[in-house]
Amino acid sequence: MDFKNKTMETVFAIAISTILMLIGIYYLPWVIFLYPVLFIILGIRYGVNYAILALIISTLSIGLMVDMISGIFIFVAFTPLIISLIYTIKTRKNSFTILSISTFVFLLSNLLIISMMKNMTGVSIINQLEEFFTQSINYQIEILKDTGLSNYEVLKIKDFLENAFDYILLIMPSIIMIFSLITAYLNYLLSSLSLRKLEYGIVSIPKFSRFKLPNNILLGTGIMFLGAFILKKLELLYYKTVFLNITSIIAFIFFVQGLSVIDYKLIKRNIKIIPRILIVIVFTIIIPLGWLIPFIGVLDTIFDFRKIRRSI
Repeated sequence: MDFKNKTMETVFAIAISTILMLIGIYYLPWVIFLYPVLFIILGIRYGVNYAILALIISTLSIGLMVDMISGIFIFVAFTPLIISLIYTIKTRKNSFTILSISTFVFLLSNLLIISMMKNMTGVSIINQLEEFFTQSINYQIEILKDTGLSNYEVLKIKDFLENAFDYILLIMPSIIMIFSLITAYLNYLLSSLSLRKLEYGIVSIPKFSRFKLPNNILLGTGIMFLGAFILKKLELLYYKTVFLNITSIIAFIFFVQGLSVIDYKLIKRNIKIIPRILIVIVFTIIIPLGWLIPFIGVLDTIFDFRKIRRSI
């Protein structure tokens, strides 16, 4: 009976995860990053070997239905993340450690895939993005010309779009890091909640309202900006790129802490989860509030509004 249950759950994980990935490839790209959840649950319940076997069968199936290159990329991208989350959750690591390790592992997987793509195509992802952005700008400019705008207005919009895309290219390293963090967090959260529903003894579940940066984050931030300033004074190459990426990452982590403070205060006021999510989304998308939220995160690091200070 135990073997039968394991087999049925393995087949279920393979089928649902494969369908989820196909939906992501063809219809909803964002669901691709939830692909590891069932394999993580399977690995924690029955061992990492079951998870890896199920993942191999799933990616092989995807490769046969889509193309083998996609199957290989999916396997390379998610195998380290799945293994790291299985081992860190099973060994009862704290949330910060689990999230740090899984984020770092998934980041390395992304870098490996970028390297593989460059070796296969001979063109870097940056060059591909530049070409894509150039085509997008030209397409939008052609549309704007038909709207009756003057040449001066069209040129101003073109300059704005080019500067925006140049900025995106410069901060691509930090975007990849942030993307790795978000993916690791979602898979950790969903697998932990699912395991607790299955009455598995999950002790550490990452509650967003309890997110807290280490006490020494301000010192670390100061050191990073000092390093960027030294690079600028020495007039070394890429100092602008380094500075922009440091700024983006620091702004993001304080933004997340600021949102977690808001979420914590909403919980204290007994506001239900759906209204809380909507309020957090509003704070995220409204630009004036968006600039204020990282400042809230900095103040919380100093004054510990929630009284959950942690020293790391």
